[in-house]
Amino acid sequence: MRNIFGFLSVVFFIIPVVVYVISFLSGDLFSGPVMISICLILPFIGLILGILTKGRGLKLTGIIGNSLILLVTGVIPLVVSLFFWNQA
Repeated sequence: MRNIFGFLSVVFFIIPVVVYVISFLSGDLFSGPVMISICLILPFIGLILGILTKGRGLKLTGIIGNSLILLVTGVIPLVVSLFFWNQA
């Protein structure tokens, strides 16, 4: 069962990467709430599944990949919008 967690963690890493790249290349792919759920909620679930998995390779890929996706799609835009976007 834990190997399934690792596989799902990697899948939850790959799906947001593909959606994010297609969205950058062609404009808005989905509406705002759908993009948020794909690019923030899936990697969060993938990060939890990556922590719970047993295999070392899938665990590292899931944890590092999903953490990077959360950093790029969640933390960096939040910091930019809070500290730099609203400069008067």
